[in-house]
Amino acid sequence: MVASWTLAPAPADPAQHVEAAHARARRHLARLTAPDPAREVRSVMTNELFSRLTDARPAPLTATVGADGYTYTPRKTLRRVLDHALDHLNQIDQWLAWRRHDIVPTPTDGWVPSTVTLPDDRLPVAKADLDAWLWRIDQAVRLLVQRAAGLTREELDWLPPDGGWPLRRVLHHVARSELLYAAALDEALPSEDPEVRYAEACRRLDEAVLATVAREEHPSIVYPGLYGLVRTPDQVVDDVLVMGGELLA
Repeated sequence: MVASWTLAPAPADPAQHVEAAHARARRHLARLTAPDPAREVRSVMTNELFSRLTDARPAPLTATVGADGYTYTPRKTLRRVLDHALDHLNQIDQWLAWRRHDIVPTPTDGWVPSTVTLPDDRLPVAKADLDAWLWRIDQAVRLLVQRAAGLTREELDWLPPDGGWPLRRVLHHVARSELLYAAALDEALPSEDPEVRYAEACRRLDEAVLATVAREEHPSIVYPGLYGLVRTPDQVVDDVLVMGGELLA
């Protein structure tokens, strides 16, 4: 599933990617009054997969017994979209101060991750409530796009001294993640049966690969992963084969 998301073509310009991803995500967000507010829908993401996709020297994947999975409800989806946009909007300012004035960022991780469901996350979402959430999200993303569009190439690609991500990668990550959160209910894998879920994930990957093969290459199109790392289509498929081999080993 992560590979199929990665093979969705994205604008190479990270500000344009954030803007385009929000336009797509908003169609999902606008429907969040419909699902059962108390039902947690399981995502394919887990903490172990997060580490496998982000660590510089990741450990091989293992069986996911006891893995902390990501789950979503309508209100939790809204919370994660808003918190994520605000967190990385703040990161832009901190990274610029770090680069220009050597001011080391202050951790501001007050958000709650997708592995945690708060009591309020199971509350109903009325139409007026959803409209208020969407207004806040729209404003946060608008400010994020505005700040991103004003960054120079050097600012986008500056590597923090601690080995952290450059802002170009951060912004592609924000764009990919908003769709992960927003479409978590609409595009959830069917059933709780692992074989059924895996078969459907393979079908979606097949569709994504075929669409990619038919698409002409263009410098304005890139394929960032869920955590912002830009890959070629061949590398995406190779990643699937490597991870599958880890699980079979």
